[in-house]
Order: sequence, then C-alpha cells, then structure tokens
Amino acid sequence: MSELAAASGVPATTLRYYESVGLLTAKRGSNGYRDYDVDALGQLSFIEAAKQLDLSLFEIVDLLTVIEGESCTEVREVLHPRLQQRLLEVDKRLASLRLLRDRLDTAVARVGACPDSGRSCRSECALLATQRKACPTQTTDPKTTTIEGAR
Repeated sequence: MSELAAASGVPATTLRYYESVGLLTAKRGSNGYRDYDVDALGQLSFIEAAKQLDLSLFEIVDLLTVIEGESCTEVREVLHPRLQQRLLEVDKRLASLRLLRDRLDTAVARVGACPDSGRSCRSECALLATQRKACPTQTTDPKTTTIEGAR
C-alpha cells in the first residue's frame, strides 16, 4: 500500500477508503499486506480524474465496472450522458450562484446606504431591507419610521 500511495500521491488512508467502497481491490500477501496489481495506478488516475469532474464515488465505482469489461465505445456510451447531465447540473448551480451574487451586491449597496442612526439597529434595518428593497429612514418625528419605496 505504501508503494502505491507513494507512486500515486494518494494517501494510504484514502486508498483504504477506496478499497472499502469498492473502488480498488487488493489481494492479501502471505504477510497480510495489501498487494495491488499493475492496473491500480491507472484506476487511481481514473478515480482522481472522475472526482475532478464532480462524479460521486458510487458513480465512479459503476464506471470502473464498465471500464474493466467493455470496449471504449461502450464506455463512451455510458460516460457521455453522465457527463452531459453533470454539465446541466453545473449550469443550474452557476445560474443560482449568479443570482446569489446579484442579491449580495444589492445587499452590500443597501447596507452601505443605510443612514447612521442613534436608534437600536434591528435586523430589519440592513438585512431584511434588502428583501424589501428599502432601508428604514427616520422622519422628523422619531416615533415614525417610513420605508422608502414602500406602498
């Protein structure tokens, strides 16, 4: 195991975990040590590449099963739609993150524009105002608060 860890740069603890979930298989030598075959380094390279594509370990286990017994054409037929699906998921996450970024930009601008006040600062002053699109402002009567843009 230490040789495979050194050759691959993958920690031994990770190798043990990969073995426990079925990503790697090792025979046990007479000394009880794990003995990985020559394909283990290639499998680790595939696992790391698949992880970089955000495939789950369970998807990777499934793909390794296909890779071990099928032609490149069959592997492509399995892998291509999964990668396309992952791409759609990433596009959805990016759209969601862009929306979040826009909301944060708005919140930063509105919080920065809130007037200084000697009154108690309430969550509605800065945080909730970003949802209402306004910041409470004090009128001449300190007991009355108006909301800019409120109807």
